[in-house]
Amino acid sequence: MKYKFVVLLLVLATSYSLQAKKNEPITENADSLAVQSDTLVSLATSLLGVPYRYGGITPEQGFDCSGFVKYVFSNFGFDIPRTTIEIANYGEEIHVDSCKKGDIILFSGRNKEKRPIGHDGIIISDVNEPLEFIHSATSNNRGIVITAYDALDYYKNRFVKVIRVLGL
Repeated sequence: MKYKFVVLLLVLATSYSLQAKKNEPITENADSLAVQSDTLVSLATSLLGVPYRYGGITPEQGFDCSGFVKYVFSNFGFDIPRTTIEIANYGEEIHVDSCKKGDIILFSGRNKEKRPIGHDGIIISDVNEPLEFIHSATSNNRGIVITAYDALDYYKNRFVKVIRVLGL
């Protein structure tokens, strides 16, 4: 009995330490970070056209905005929260002028008072490039699309912040 208890404790301790390491930000040099952000953006853009689906978390069923962000980042070992409100408290806030590929952009919901955070996407452009992001859009059931930030006041008026997860 005592042996089983010790084995159980070792298994639990090992699984806890592995989980803790999985959730720690990945720190890498600039070259490997560029490769990681390029690869992340490549995966995200490979999903262009996947339909919007409320609560969706897979390419087969479709994605909502936070399901899409979680899916993409989970393919690189990140345990991104499931909802936009939780995502807003994850990572490090970055000034919009300093954002780059792989950062997460957050917007309020259509009703800012009811939903101060209500939409998100992944930035696919780099510093000093026109800001573009990929996201799952509900309007006209467009699904995964690329949007130029400056093209629509709709997103500029709802902008909340940018967070960085890669390379922290």
